[in-house]
Amino acid sequence: MEYKEKLLCVVICVVQLSQSDAFQEITVQTCDNEVFQARCPYSQALLITQAKYGHIETSRCVDDIFEELGSLGCYANITELIGSRCNSKNKCEIDGEDTDVMSSKSCKKGLPMYMDISYVCLPDTTSIRSCEAVSVNRQIQYLLSKDIWDHHCFYDLEQNTHVEFSAEANLKIKINVQYVVGEPDSAIDDAVYVTDRGGNTVALSGEFVEIVSGHLTLTLTNMHNIVLIGFQAIGCDDPATPAYAWVSREGDMATIGCYHSEYEWKMSCVGSKWIGPRSNCTDKQQDILFALIIGLTVLLCAIVITVGYVCLKRSKYTYEAKSAPYEMATMMSDPSNTATWQKAKLQGNNDTLILPVNSLQGQTLQLR
Repeated sequence: MEYKEKLLCVVICVVQLSQSDAFQEITVQTCDNEVFQARCPYSQALLITQAKYGHIETSRCVDDIFEELGSLGCYANITELIGSRCNSKNKCEIDGEDTDVMSSKSCKKGLPMYMDISYVCLPDTTSIRSCEAVSVNRQIQYLLSKDIWDHHCFYDLEQNTHVEFSAEANLKIKINVQYVVGEPDSAIDDAVYVTDRGGNTVALSGEFVEIVSGHLTLTLTNMHNIVLIGFQAIGCDDPATPAYAWVSREGDMATIGCYHSEYEWKMSCVGSKWIGPRSNCTDKQQDILFALIIGLTVLLCAIVITVGYVCLKRSKYTYEAKSAPYEMATMMSDPSNTATWQKAKLQGNNDTLILPVNSLQGQTLQLR
């Protein structure tokens, strides 16, 4: 198969896995009168990487005298047998004289036999279901390459296996592989690589890679290598749309604007959160309603002030009428008789009242 590594829009988060990130493989030798025991920390599971049964080499179970006799080096591969009992469990025990184990021997009888078992502890892994695309969310998940090969529904004509990963819209996929059995090889026959929807391809060899795509295809080319595939969705969900506003998003940048004005603001996605100013938009109809309410309020205030002014004036005239001499109070007692009391004027002293011409024919009335 011709393979060309193309440029992929990626961000390398970690250049190399540190030594502490590598899996620690533990090897246990169990003699025929002992019990094999393996245990992993909480939330981790066993994976048997290799298991043998026989008189393999000089060890605590086999004296070096057998090496001189040239009787060592015979064993049976019981990896699948032990794996079927221990894989994906937190702890496992197998007797050194287990019937199934002992029946697997193909060496000369009478020689000391023992089990040589190697295992690693892995985080909990997800499983392939119905050969569908693996859903990627914000929680980091793990998938074992062995499970992908065992499903037999992802093979292509070149006997490579493929699995698709899909995240929600506008999210990016962060993925890496760690070799449990075997090691990365520069040759394409031993490569693990991912391809995005645009056909761009990049090989994976223990580095974390962010792919600016919500969908990708992972390809495995060597079923004898066992790799742990870690994947996670990162990025921001679409920002919530405020009332009376629109949202436009381009990658990690979002623009929010108001329908009824030219006001808009921008936000950027950092990690999984939107950073930037937050504002609101108002409805144009609400603005009109507010203006109408303010106008009615002003009008009502003007009416109240006018009515109050008129009532105050009338009260003032009534008060002046009641406090004037009797004859003047008589004429002024009726505030509506404007022809009489508005034209009446006091002249000279307060006892002289000049009446209008049409009242008592212009005579002067002397108040006593």
